[in-house]
Amino acid sequence: MKAYLPKSFIREAKSDGISDDDCIEAIRKAEKGLIDAVLAAGLIKQRIPRANQGAARGSRAVIFYKRGEVAVFLHIFPKSGKANLTKGELAEYIELAHGLAKLTDEQLLALSSKREWRELEI
Repeated sequence: MKAYLPKSFIREAKSDGISDDDCIEAIRKAEKGLIDAVLAAGLIKQRIPRANQGAARGSRAVIFYKRGEVAVFLHIFPKSGKANLTKGELAEYIELAHGLAKLTDEQLLALSSKREWRELEI
């Protein structure tokens, strides 16, 4: 299982107080079938509680996810900041997910290297 954090996600997560360990735990839950919401086109939404603060004070992450294969964290937002994605945002992430789904493992690795994504140890 490979999991990637793009630069934009890393910035957003840092400002929300979300750590790599918090992201790893979100994927571990998904791998156990504990997915908060299935959006479309391989996209899921997972709650990510901040360390020692619980889910109510946490964030939500939009993740391109293929069970047992790959997870790419695309966006994170504080739960208190907004309830959900707009229709336009969801459409953009669905389009991105379609593109990611077409990539081979080698192409995804090359993309992650080119874009300087950080890989998580799951």
